[in-house]
Amino acid sequence: MPHRTDRELARDYVAGDVRAFKLIVRRHRQRMYYVARNYARNEQDAQDIVQEALFRASRSLHTYRGEAQLSTWLHRTVTNAALDHQRRMARRGPTVSYDDDVVAQDANRYLAHDPTATIEQFLALRQAVAKLPAAQRRALELIDVQGMSVDSAADELGVRPGTVKSRRYRAREFVAAAMADGE
Repeated sequence: MPHRTDRELARDYVAGDVRAFKLIVRRHRQRMYYVARNYARNEQDAQDIVQEALFRASRSLHTYRGEAQLSTWLHRTVTNAALDHQRRMARRGPTVSYDDDVVAQDANRYLAHDPTATIEQFLALRQAVAKLPAAQRRALELIDVQGMSVDSAADELGVRPGTVKSRRYRAREFVAAAMADGE
């Protein structure tokens, strides 16, 4: 069977071809996971978010109009599922792990993560990104953090690809300069 476009797969799934949705999942699951990972506290939460987003997509694919790329529509579905997940987690309150006190300080450094080792750099980066104009910050987030293509980010933002490229470039320049000043 010839390679079907995302729009054709969506149309075929809505018409009753269950295999079409399996192909959509195979094609987009990894990118959906990257988006979910940005909102999740851990691997399991990211997988749960993707699962919820895929369930929602399967139930509402008939609403996809094909005006934007399917990847953009799925990105929005994952983002919405992630935001809902975050709200649910906030209502539950903090979670405590039984493993918190188990890992010794002299544990294998390749297996243990010490978040304090890079905390200053992380905070400086966070402050620099927070100072960006919203449009530049959003372009940087969509491409560099969530892994979207320039064209998909342009669709998401409702601007031309060249605008997204220049916003991202200016954002990266500003952040790099801010990080260099902080060293």
